Amino acid sequence: MESYHDKSVLKIILRDSMKKKNSLVVKSNEMVEASYKLSLQEQRIILYMASKIQPDDEDFKPIKVKISDFIALVQIEGHSQYERIKEITRKLRKRELIIKQENTTLQAGWLSSAKYFHQEGYVSLRFDPELKPYLLQIKERFTKYQLNHAIRLKHSYSVRFYELLKQYETIGWRYFVFEELKVILGMYANEYRLY
Repeated sequence: MESYHDKSVLKIILRDSMKKKNSLVVKSNEMVEASYKLSLQEQRIILYMASKIQPDDEDFKPIKVKISDFIALVQIEGHSQYERIKEITRKLRKRELIIKQENTTLQAGWLSSAKYFHQEGYVSLRFDPELKPYLLQIKERFTKYQLNHAIRLKHSYSVRFYELLKQYETIGWRYFVFEELKVILGMYANEYRLY
């Protein structure tokens, strides 16, 4: 049974989908396999932002999110919602992802900025410029999926598993060395030792 919040999140996604033919999230495989850990709220913000990127975008544009949509997206309840939004974006700006390639390792943040427009009732978010090769103009080695499938998931690890499995969907299976999977998921060495 879907909760009120699930319905309000889906309403935002459906409304946005009608404006844009498909609300697709497209990430390079390097980003899908990057090492990072985000909360479910932070995952939803990143997914929403990624779905706003157009295939012909050459640079990151500010992504405007109405405060009411932001509240529904991250499912904030109670008092001081604006302060909670600021807290979430502040934490997200500090979150790090590590992308390893053949001869390089990139340590970057997800967001370069979060700007609040109090009178207009929205927040403007922008991806860090270092993430351009992993989110813009991707022609090969990428994973794509519909936002509405991932946004419904109830745990941050579920979102990560969904992406990692979606990446290998055409193959039909995927093998992980557990210690490598823990690194990808941003887990500490002492977490889940019994698996």
